[in-house]
Amino acid sequence: MNKNYTKRAEVSRKNAKIALKRGEKNRAKNYLIQYKSYQNKIDRTNNIRSKIERQIQAIEEGQLVSQTGDLMGGMRDELKEIATTASPTRAAEINEDAELYVTEIEEAAEILAGDPEIDLAIDVNDELEQLETEMLLEQGGTMPEVPSDELQYISEFDTEIEEPELQDKEKLEKEIEKLRKELEE
Repeated sequence: MNKNYTKRAEVSRKNAKIALKRGEKNRAKNYLIQYKSYQNKIDRTNNIRSKIERQIQAIEEGQLVSQTGDLMGGMRDELKEIATTASPTRAAEINEDAELYVTEIEEAAEILAGDPEIDLAIDVNDELEQLETEMLLEQGGTMPEVPSDELQYISEFDTEIEEPELQDKEKLEKEIEKLRKELEE
């Protein structure tokens, strides 16, 4: 439509020049009126097109903003849900509960393990002193023999139990005498 008006406006202007060259002033005015009329229509069409384009742009921008708002709203809701389940307060509560459970389990283990000496009412102090005395007698003035590997306890569950060699009574008496002399000095 604008192209058509533009061509007509150009033709009217050219005709106005021709009319002026011929000396036809009124006819030149009429062609110029047509030229101006087409120019006004072109301007009006351009203004309408401009308003339409502005509104189309506003619609497109509005749709983008609306979609972005919806998307961001969805993301906000998702973040809110995640923040609720992963909040510092909830994490602290979970940690506190976990620590409480660990403490309760440790207390239960202590109760179950107990102290066999107390639970079974067995006093082993005399036996312990006797073992210490025997060890001192065995070492009696000589350097204790240290095995090449670390001292190992004898397992209660081994099927083959090796009994240590028993020293005869005379040797024990001599060792006791030596120890007494050493203590007196």
